[in-house]
Amino acid sequence: MRFLPAILVFGAAGAGYVYTHDGLVKSISPSNWISDEGAATVSDPAVVERLASAPKEHVIVVPGPDISNFGDVFRFDLNPHGIAQKWSRVSTGLSDVRLQGYRVPLVTGTSESDLAGSLTYYFDGKPRLRRITFLGTTANPQRLIDFLSQNYGFRRFQNGGARAMIWRARYRYTGYLSIAPAEVLDKNLASTNYRIELSLEH
Repeated sequence: MRFLPAILVFGAAGAGYVYTHDGLVKSISPSNWISDEGAATVSDPAVVERLASAPKEHVIVVPGPDISNFGDVFRFDLNPHGIAQKWSRVSTGLSDVRLQGYRVPLVTGTSESDLAGSLTYYFDGKPRLRRITFLGTTANPQRLIDFLSQNYGFRRFQNGGARAMIWRARYRYTGYLSIAPAEVLDKNLASTNYRIELSLEH
């Protein structure tokens, strides 16, 4: 069992499993981010600064599973029971009426190619896993790009914009991957240097 590293969670967009006493970080409590995939972010400099300066006794970090291989989490043979067994806390009150979502925190390690953020699994009524989304950060996105290219057929897509790099998958799996540099690249918080938005469907 791995305790989510605070330095990674502080900057991870959508990583809502950090709580503090006295309402210090109300803006990232699950009630604020379970309903909207795009609205969840703690990469705002003011929020990060408040988290980083919080006394240790005021920060509670929920433990998560040890995950070092992207293939352990970006896969379509998972079920709701297995997700509940793997993570100690799972949010299920998501807004998509067609699919049931299960959102969990994800931290895959502390190397520059690791990920930190929120991971959501969406099941149909059977239940069969139909969609996986990830919203988070990394210091180096190349390992994720290589994994998605080799396993799900993602290819670079020229979107006409210079800021975000876009990849798509369109055959057996459909998917969208957007990678954009943070507004400020901080050597001391390298894990937040790139923002990742991923949606993968089967």
